Amino acid sequence: MGIHGLTSFIYDNPELLKNYELHDTRVVIDGNNLYHYLYYSSHVNHQYGGDYDHFANQVRQFFGVLQECGIESYVIFDGAYETNDRKLRTVLARAKERIHLAAFISQGMKAKVLPILTHETLVNVLTELNVRHATTSFEADNEIAALASEWECPVISNDSDFYIFNLTGGFIPLDCLSVHLHVKKDNSGKPEYKYVEAQIYHTDNFVKCFTGISKDNLPLFATLLGNDFIDSRVFDPFLASVKLPMEQLNSCKRHIQIRRVLLCLEDTGTIQKVLQRLSRHITKDKWEAIEQLIYNSVSGYCKTYTNLASHFGDSSLITHSNSSLVTYGGKALPNWFPMAFHKGQLPTLIANAIVSHRVILPTQVESMKQPSAYTCSAPLRHIIYGILLLHDQCDKSYEGTELNKDTCIEEWNREVKGQKRLLVKPVFSLTDSKPLPHLDSIPELPIEERRELLLCMLDCDKSKLTDLPDELTLVCAAIIYWVKHAQPQVYYRHLVAVLVSIIKLLIIDTADVSSSHNVNQDAQTCDGKNSSGDHEFIMISVLGKECPSKHVVGARSRLHKFTATPTHNAAHQFDASIVHGFSQFQACLREIMYLNKLLLVPYTCPGPAYIFNGTFAYQLCRELRTRKQPDLFILELLGRSSVFATFYNKFHAVVLENAPSEFFLLENSARSRKKDKKVRSSKASNPVCDSARIKDESHSTSRSKKAKSTIKIACEVNNKFSGLTIEDDTDSDLSDMEMY
Repeated sequence: MGIHGLTSFIYDNPELLKNYELHDTRVVIDGNNLYHYLYYSSHVNHQYGGDYDHFANQVRQFFGVLQECGIESYVIFDGAYETNDRKLRTVLARAKERIHLAAFISQGMKAKVLPILTHETLVNVLTELNVRHATTSFEADNEIAALASEWECPVISNDSDFYIFNLTGGFIPLDCLSVHLHVKKDNSGKPEYKYVEAQIYHTDNFVKCFTGISKDNLPLFATLLGNDFIDSRVFDPFLASVKLPMEQLNSCKRHIQIRRVLLCLEDTGTIQKVLQRLSRHITKDKWEAIEQLIYNSVSGYCKTYTNLASHFGDSSLITHSNSSLVTYGGKALPNWFPMAFHKGQLPTLIANAIVSHRVILPTQVESMKQPSAYTCSAPLRHIIYGILLLHDQCDKSYEGTELNKDTCIEEWNREVKGQKRLLVKPVFSLTDSKPLPHLDSIPELPIEERRELLLCMLDCDKSKLTDLPDELTLVCAAIIYWVKHAQPQVYYRHLVAVLVSIIKLLIIDTADVSSSHNVNQDAQTCDGKNSSGDHEFIMISVLGKECPSKHVVGARSRLHKFTATPTHNAAHQFDASIVHGFSQFQACLREIMYLNKLLLVPYTCPGPAYIFNGTFAYQLCRELRTRKQPDLFILELLGRSSVFATFYNKFHAVVLENAPSEFFLLENSARSRKKDKKVRSSKASNPVCDSARIKDESHSTSRSKKAKSTIKIACEVNNKFSGLTIEDDTDSDLSDMEMY
């Protein structure tokens, strides 16, 4: 939810916000708003698929300061889509706008698209820090307001709807929260308490500033301004009839509208009188529907009860009886499902699929000329849908049934630069005719059976993954699945960049260089956990500690240059083909993580912050394009004699054993690459331009400005020399992109 223009109006009236020292209290934090705010305000790169390690560090810093000040945080996340579809138009409009913004980035322009594993990263870090969090059944705003009122503590968010709720403990906008530690001292200079500076808002301040409007009328005030439920343009004819004093017309159009609503409520008073006056400006055939929307919107701000507090107490209290989640067919869910969902252990995609039979896939930064990056992970989602729909229709047969929303999932995905709605038929058995488990039976399955079932879903042979730690089994399976199912296929250098990204984030960056450690001693003293507390994968972190400090420092130094943000210009354009390959990897990784959660986590798995850094992967992939022997180059980067190089070889061998060379796109020949390099060198005007800034392998070797071409495999994978085709790779003209 949100009220356009209200935040800036509040800031233009500074008397509405009071200086505040935040310390030693509970706070209820809007989780969805928080991860958007932290990602963008911290300027974490998003153009290349997400720098999740940097984002995780920002989250740790944010909550670390709050904990220092004795602030007990409770983070609440939005749940599934509303089943009444009253926000569907808004949700689809935002998804469409996301496609538009992703298209801008893929053309090398500036825009913001939140990477798809950001929420997952935040939840992982909250768990690591023991910060309590919960997911509501549906939209969280009302639940957040009710919980904060019950506890009489502040709400922290940037959502302008919280200016409307009557919050006893007040509302602190994230933009008005300075997360820097301060120490309050008494007159003698002795420390009293630690705090962070903030500005806090209370509805009392609003009604004092604008006399004539009561707290009870604030929900109607918000509704007449328009929100996610009702379009503000509906009220334009009515508000145009409200005459303002001349001195209040010296403002922006939106602020003038806000002043008109305030004046209207001051003159008219009750909701009945406002509706009576409003009805004169709306045609009779539309009035009944609009009147109902108004009442629904107003009531949405008035919820006074929530059972969220029980989520932070005895988890056994969370059952289907006190959860509003039911299947699309109205059937109750098994007790473990709502319990896991409300504790943040199941993703909203799974809840949306079973509750509303609708999934809207968030577009990533990708090549708009290619199929959606989610195409390669579609078979995994079909399996997820099958497990879920089996519960709703366990006593019915799907054979020969008509494709409709009762028997399928309505999936919204990108097609070129627009949205496409598909009815997706679930899968109810695997390729070997092995049936999928029912939701009721999943908790009863032994862990080994769930592991076997998950790898079977991924068409992955466990016996070929034994050389890797168990903690990397799922990540390795995700990489293999990605390489084998990518559409279009990825280059070998895509794989290498992902492998090195994992080794860097999971081993090199977490290695302790302060002193030498004995591997066996670490394993005995850490009780299965990293002593630094960063993550629980002791077997992997030990690999870093086996290596002398100088090897760790050397590897970090050599890899550091690939963490720098690329500079794009006419000569060195943004390469959407590189990012598209990594977007496919993230789609596969996401769906596999979701399957793992649905099967109650048979495999532990590192979070995205230990797997992928988009900027690093993009830069390394671009550099590898110029290397004749990329594997030798990687070993030099990692240190030939180091444990990092040994682990890379082992990791690399396992992946290629399961996904051999025929699954990769062919690189241009060495001869073409040399000629292309020579042409570029003769044209280069900047002597510092190095091989890491090559535009892409499809760059023409001709001096003319002809369309670029790439060679792509369009044949059976067992015969990689048949059926080669030349495809036009020219970028679409920017004029084709219109604002939705």
